[in-house]
Amino acid sequence: PRCRGGGRTQAPRAPPLAIIPAMDDSTLHQALSTFEEFLRAERLKMTGQRRQMVRAALDQSGHFTAEELYQRLVREGESVSMATVYRGLRLLEDAGIVEGHDFADGQRRYERALQVEHHDHMVCVDCRAVVEFRSEEIEKIQQRIVEEQDFDLEDHNLTLYVACRRWRKTGKCSRREERERLGDSQD
Repeated sequence: PRCRGGGRTQAPRAPPLAIIPAMDDSTLHQALSTFEEFLRAERLKMTGQRRQMVRAALDQSGHFTAEELYQRLVREGESVSMATVYRGLRLLEDAGIVEGHDFADGQRRYERALQVEHHDHMVCVDCRAVVEFRSEEIEKIQQRIVEEQDFDLEDHNLTLYVACRRWRKTGKCSRREERERLGDSQD
C-alpha cells in the first residue's frame, strides 16, 4: 500500500520514537532540489523568499498553520505577505515537500512530508492538540478489510477525534499548556 509521498509501506516495524526526525542538511538539500525541479516544471522560479519558506517550513516541529509559518518568517526578517505564504504552501504541498491536513477546525495544518514515516493522527476536540501515532494493529486491520472487499489499498489517512480526559476533569492539560508556552515564546 502507498503512504505519504507515493512511497510503498514496508514490512511492519516498531514505532519510532520520533515519527518526524529532526531536519538535517541533507533533508533541506533534498527538499530544495525537489522544489526547484517542481518549479521548473511549472515554469516558475526559485526565489530567495521561496528558499526561505522551504527552510522555515521544514524547520517547524510537528504541525503548523500558515499563520505560524508567516509569523516565523516575519520574526526572521523576511518581508512576506500572508498571500505569499498561502501560495507558497500550496506549491510546497503540490511538490510533496509538506502535507496539509484539515482537522475539522477551519485551519489547515501542515507537516513535513519528506523522510517521514507513515503515521496517523489524534486531534483533541478540547485543546486542538494533534498527536501522531503509529499502530501496526490498525494497519493490519485496514489491510485485511481492503482485501476482504477485493481492493488494493492505494493510500489512507486516519484521524481520530478525541477528548482530553484530564482537561475535562481538572481544566488542565499538559499538551495545551505546552502549545500555549511554545506559542508565547514564538511571538
